[in-house]
Amino acid sequence: MPAKRRLSPSEGDDDGGDDDDDGDRLPAKRHRVSEPSPPAEPRAWSPPPPSHDVLSALSDELLVRILAYMDERTLLCVSPVSKRLHRITADSQLWRPHYYRRFILPRAHRIPGFRAGAARSSSRLRYSGQKSVWADGGWGRRGGPVDPGGTTASICDGVDWKKQYRLRHNWARGRCALEEVPVREVERSPPPEWQTLVKVVDGLAVTADGESGLRAWDLKTRKITAQTSLEMDESVFIQPTCLAADDQRLASGILDVSCGFEDGTFGVWRLDVNQGKLTLLFRQAKSYFGELVAIAYGHPYVLMATRLGFISLYMFEGSDDSPQHHDTASTEAPRPTDNAKAPQGTDTGDARLPQPRQLTSLKSHSTRVPLALSIRRMAASAVASIAYTFDAAGGWAIGIQDLDIKPSGLSSPDVVSSRVAYTLPTQTRKSTTPSPESTPTGSGARSPRCVFESDEDGPTRLCYSHPYLLATLPDNTLVLHLCTSTATSLSISPGIRLWGHTSGISDAEITPRGKAVSVSTRGDEIRVWELEGRVGGSSVEVRPRQLGDDVDEDGPRERSPGSKQVDSEDRRNWVGFDDEMVVVLKEARDGRESLMVYDFT
Repeated sequence: MPAKRRLSPSEGDDDGGDDDDDGDRLPAKRHRVSEPSPPAEPRAWSPPPPSHDVLSALSDELLVRILAYMDERTLLCVSPVSKRLHRITADSQLWRPHYYRRFILPRAHRIPGFRAGAARSSSRLRYSGQKSVWADGGWGRRGGPVDPGGTTASICDGVDWKKQYRLRHNWARGRCALEEVPVREVERSPPPEWQTLVKVVDGLAVTADGESGLRAWDLKTRKITAQTSLEMDESVFIQPTCLAADDQRLASGILDVSCGFEDGTFGVWRLDVNQGKLTLLFRQAKSYFGELVAIAYGHPYVLMATRLGFISLYMFEGSDDSPQHHDTASTEAPRPTDNAKAPQGTDTGDARLPQPRQLTSLKSHSTRVPLALSIRRMAASAVASIAYTFDAAGGWAIGIQDLDIKPSGLSSPDVVSSRVAYTLPTQTRKSTTPSPESTPTGSGARSPRCVFESDEDGPTRLCYSHPYLLATLPDNTLVLHLCTSTATSLSISPGIRLWGHTSGISDAEITPRGKAVSVSTRGDEIRVWELEGRVGGSSVEVRPRQLGDDVDEDGPRERSPGSKQVDSEDRRNWVGFDDEMVVVLKEARDGRESLMVYDFT
């Protein structure tokens, strides 16, 4: 009799066998999904932690040598272990090479020929924290190649490289702390027709308005350090319309401020930072040109523009009152300083400025606002620049005129040359699709700068800081031009369109190094642009820290209670910045104004 065939496990499931048999066959029912994993390899042997403290026996010098091989993230992780490691990891020389590799070397690689030739093989090129004067006249630790044998090599030892690294890192990420500083409180009367003027220079903010006068603020402490009145006579009220600052002597604690007024006059004040005192140096009595819309001051030169199209260049010198007219335009302007008088009742001592001399005067019939003025110093001369917009065939264009000021061997310098350059016309929406709605309407703007927005198709703001010319447009974009100037020529490159804003741009500012900040009119959108050596330009949106955001070694940062809510009706009318902060002027519906300080330290 043949042997019976043994049932397979699958067939055994259907025969309803007893429980004992099912229990014996349960392990065979599982299907193998994958091959069994190989046995785990034995872990590499690691020595047990030492039973005693090894680091305490090491000197600080040895720990610094060990930590020098670690990256930035490791240094931050080691820092909170102990107070000693927190102190050692904050050593400036540990962060110096990290700062160089992240922020200096990429910028140096954009220099033609840096990677090859002598620049690559030379070991003498290194970073210095020397405090020096740059093209914008400002002071700051911006670095540069130095000779190791020079006397300036020891200056970089006093730089806090960890602080500088954190500062540049926060700028690159758009991380900052936000605080609101009230400038003008709520009033029962209707809001005034003029806004506060602001100028930011290296940790200081200078504000000017008809009610509070001229005030100086310390941005670190957010407090007023000096204040003075702008009125010449108690019975005469004149509103300031433009503001400029000269920081050539800021390293010595001196900041000169020039303010223009709606009657066409201007004045010069001196801020003593150490003593906290504002002193009147000069106040013009009368002017025949009308309201001033822009002013630039670089002692001893003052450049100003009026709403009627007059542009004048003055110089403070000795007591010689005979003016020199070098008319480079078709129309000669009258002399506005014949009735200028020295200030009365102000203790200025020997620092009082004499009556200025007019070097040249221009009159234009085609330019329109906005415009930007600047004065920069060269090795043996000074250059006064005028950036303006004008109507062209089928649209608008931007022009620049440079006035070279050089010593003439006489009692005063002479404007020896004038160079002009302009962009190609930009076609406007009016010229392509004319419609009744394209006609600019009368604006009830509360600031002299807001009238720039009346022309819908042209630039709303101009900012010129050689060699960069930046214009803001009504379509939420910016246009960047690069200006090239020689002794005999001046040219403007084609514009580069910068995208990123999602709403109308209120104001923008740029430095000679290509760093720019722009702010939207509504909301709180602020963008930081790094434009040096980049074709398209890149921007980062500023995101103030709130409670619960990233925490650094100094603990969490949070917004001030008054700055957590963003009112869509609030306007951002002006922006300025220095190496550490961005300052935005915010205007509420009820006329209340405040400075929004974005601190990147």
